Amino acid sequence: MINLTPKQEAWFAALSASLERDTGKTLAAWIGIVRDECPETTRQGRAGWLKTYHGLSQTRIHQILNEFLPPDSGWTNPDALRAALWKTPASLALLTAFESLIAHLPDVIPTQRKGYSAFSRDYQFAALKPVKGGVRIGLAVPVESDARLMPARREKWSERLQSSLIIISTAAISQLKPLVDRAYKNS
Repeated sequence: MINLTPKQEAWFAALSASLERDTGKTLAAWIGIVRDECPETTRQGRAGWLKTYHGLSQTRIHQILNEFLPPDSGWTNPDALRAALWKTPASLALLTAFESLIAHLPDVIPTQRKGYSAFSRDYQFAALKPVKGGVRIGLAVPVESDARLMPARREKWSERLQSSLIIISTAAISQLKPLVDRAYKNS
C-alpha cells in the first residue's frame, strides 16, 4: 500500500487532471504511445525516448511510466523497495531505531522510495538512506541547529531537508530526538 500525505494526494490528482490539458493527450493515449511506438524496452530507455521525442518533463514521464508498468513495480510496492534498500541487518537496525524514535509523533506518514525512506506529516521532515557503515539522515532543520549537522548533499529527497548527518549506531539515533521533533514541527 502506498502512503501519501493529503498534500501529495492532492498533487497527484491535480497532475492527473492536467495531463490532457498540458499535452493534448490522455493518460491512456500516452500509455498506448509507449506500448505501440516506443522502441525501448527498459524504463530508463522509455523515459529517454519520451523526453527526446515528445519533450515531456520528468514528472510527466514518471506519471506515464508508473501507470504503464506492472502494478508491483517501483514505488507502488513499498515493501519490496524497503527490503531491497535495507538489506543488511546493521542498516535495518538503524532504520528500525529511527522508526522507534518517531513512534510518539502523531500522523507520521512513512513512504518508501528506491533510494531512501521518507517520513512526512504535511511535508517531508526526515529521510534515511543507508551508507557505508551507517545511515545518512536528512532533516528539515537548518544546519545551524546542531554542530553535528552538515548541509544536505545533492540527495534526491525533499529540498525541505536542509541538513544531514551520518549515524553509525542505534544509540546515536536516540540522541537525535530534539532535532527530529523540531523537524517534525517544521513539517
